[in-house]
Amino acid sequence: MEISELKNQTILITGAAGSIGRELVLGLAQYQPQQLILVDISELGMHSLLQEMAIHFPQVKLNYYLESICDAAFIAALFQKQHIDIVFHAAAYKHVSLMEANVCAAVKTNIKGAKLLIDTSCKHNTSRFIFISTDKAVEPLSIMGMTKKVVEEYLLFKQSQAMNTQLNILRLCNVYDSSGSVVPVFKERIKQKLPLEIKGNEVQRAYIKKDQLLPKVLAILDSGHKGGVFIPKHFSLQTVAQIANNLVQELLGISLSEYPVTYKALPEYEKEEELLHQESDTVHAMDNDVLMRIEPSTTQIDIEMLTQCIKAAEAFKSAEARVLLQTLTVT
Repeated sequence: MEISELKNQTILITGAAGSIGRELVLGLAQYQPQQLILVDISELGMHSLLQEMAIHFPQVKLNYYLESICDAAFIAALFQKQHIDIVFHAAAYKHVSLMEANVCAAVKTNIKGAKLLIDTSCKHNTSRFIFISTDKAVEPLSIMGMTKKVVEEYLLFKQSQAMNTQLNILRLCNVYDSSGSVVPVFKERIKQKLPLEIKGNEVQRAYIKKDQLLPKVLAILDSGHKGGVFIPKHFSLQTVAQIANNLVQELLGISLSEYPVTYKALPEYEKEEELLHQESDTVHAMDNDVLMRIEPSTTQIDIEMLTQCIKAAEAFKSAEARVLLQTLTVT
């Protein structure tokens, strides 16, 4: 679709008050869409976002809901009430260590919620659905990464069917200074003059800046591809130690060697380096300078096992949900 057509679109953004959702809301508001529908469970986050919208985009029509994406009755009522043209699904639990200890919450929000949105969007013939994923979905070790991989595979399964909804995945690396990244943690500890904790010696992560997000989203909307996985074309690779050093220099004017640092072993659910795609995937160049399109070498999803995994999580059977999730994501 042409970007100018956004003026006629009703756009749903889940996780609207989060770091990525907020960038999407403020970025898309510039194009004066017909309506923005914002969904988030954070009262404080939503209040802050609405205040910012009132200052910068008072003319943009908003509907906002403090609801969970896992609430099937709410999602059904929302789509029946509103004719939604585009869905940006950014709502998710993203903190890796927290999800290791909360498997059921991770499965319910990250998988059940996403599946509910995908199914409802397809049922109502929503024009576009863009799922915000993560590089941790590639050969995942963490619970969070596994949940994202399952959603990717489910979305690709739905895409393979003759649907009217164009389903896309934007698989991002780390977004610098987002709420789920190490940056705000380091900033707060430096502010309080507390030691920094670095896990692993050479842990390397790919980063994009927040202001690089909107061009990638617009490039997907402008793409003629019916579906698929898109990844950033340009990003910066930094070790966690490099980020810590940059922040200490920026905030205190000293080097990391002059600041107290505690080094810890990397947890077994984290990798030294994340990948944006598997080696066996086919990578296609695109006309724009911000994205590459990935053609996965294999896509598979056991729908019956997926259903069992969600049911186990709903029954708070965390051990069973963990095993099923690990089985679903074995490559």
